[in-house]
Amino acid sequence: MENSTILQNFSVQTASNDVSTKNAIRTTYLNNLTPLRGIAALLTVLYHIDLMFGAGDGFLIPTALTKGMGRMYLMVDFFFILSGFIMCYVYGKLFHEGVSGANFKKFTIARFARVYPLHLITLLYLVVLFFVAARMGQPEIPILQIANTPFSILTNLLLLHSMNFHQWFSWNHASWSISTEWWAYMVFPFLVKPFTNLSAMGKGVVAFLCFVGYLAITFFIIPLVVVPAPIFFAQTHLSDFSINVAYQFGYLRCLFGFILGMMMYEGYKTEWCKKHLSNGYMMVALFLGMLLSMHLILPDVITVSFMPFILLCGAYGSKNIDRVFALKPLQRLGDWSFSIYLVHQPLFFTIGVIRTYLTPPDPNFKPTGPPPPPHFNYLENWLIAFSLLGIILILASLTYRFWEKPTRAWINGKSLT
Repeated sequence: MENSTILQNFSVQTASNDVSTKNAIRTTYLNNLTPLRGIAALLTVLYHIDLMFGAGDGFLIPTALTKGMGRMYLMVDFFFILSGFIMCYVYGKLFHEGVSGANFKKFTIARFARVYPLHLITLLYLVVLFFVAARMGQPEIPILQIANTPFSILTNLLLLHSMNFHQWFSWNHASWSISTEWWAYMVFPFLVKPFTNLSAMGKGVVAFLCFVGYLAITFFIIPLVVVPAPIFFAQTHLSDFSINVAYQFGYLRCLFGFILGMMMYEGYKTEWCKKHLSNGYMMVALFLGMLLSMHLILPDVITVSFMPFILLCGAYGSKNIDRVFALKPLQRLGDWSFSIYLVHQPLFFTIGVIRTYLTPPDPNFKPTGPPPPPHFNYLENWLIAFSLLGIILILASLTYRFWEKPTRAWINGKSLT
């Protein structure tokens, strides 16, 4: 989950460094990508609202109308693609001739300052939340807590919690992607030079192999993913044609998207397909095509194939695209996107803990059959969703202003002393 401020932060940082490094960094912004991050973050939140309150049964949109909401987990793949693109845009020239110890250190500190402080504070909050809940005698909520152990605290602290150490999401579930992105960052500097030196054909082959990787996840990796017995219903099946791996093999999913984003940046540099993609109508058509793919429950690899082109539409821009995406609310939404992504589940888990405390389950209840299908009032459900979105936006604006930015500036500042 990238933010346009990384361009500002890194250019400020390099201003105090040597001229050759400073000249290696672009200082112009791709402002159109900022709202795309915000939109993707909001769609992720809506997906989790639907999942939390409706257990996938259509809390926000009747499943009889569409099951597309259940595929919104793919928004994280857009983040991976976008991340690879932006890393090349911001840092590509830094590693164009290879990796030096000094430049790798600067890059690592800058990325650590970007992702770790918010990850750390949300992790600590949830450790305290679930500890207090347990001390109050509240029963464990398996789907939220089954992997919450002292060991998973350690793996979260080391950003290793999506590297096949666990059988389910732990603590702040959404942070699995932060774990995988961190390790993508660590290999990124070593990929820049060989990928940049590829021919156009070679870069096309690399992009194609990323989709081959997605297919490998769909048909070979998905059956390997383990789900704890108490939440067996959360198992992803081969018939879903999904790439939804996370706490196990999520690093593969991230790496394929990240490298695909790098290849899109190589295309962007040469203005590949700019004539066709620098068009607002094309961007809308691609976005609708992605939603249609979700609606039709097409294989995830097809849905993901729309994302690199949506990204390029935003990067190239057009008069209409630029005008719409320059709107201050959309820019703010993008600025807060990382906070939106990492604070929304702690809020939901807090609500879940409070609900369980107020209405504890009956320990003597013995189900005799499947639960009855839920009956939803969709007007009320959307009012709930918008209320939650409002709270999340307030929280995200606060964490961005009072935690993300200050800690990032402090860490980057310390690295220069």
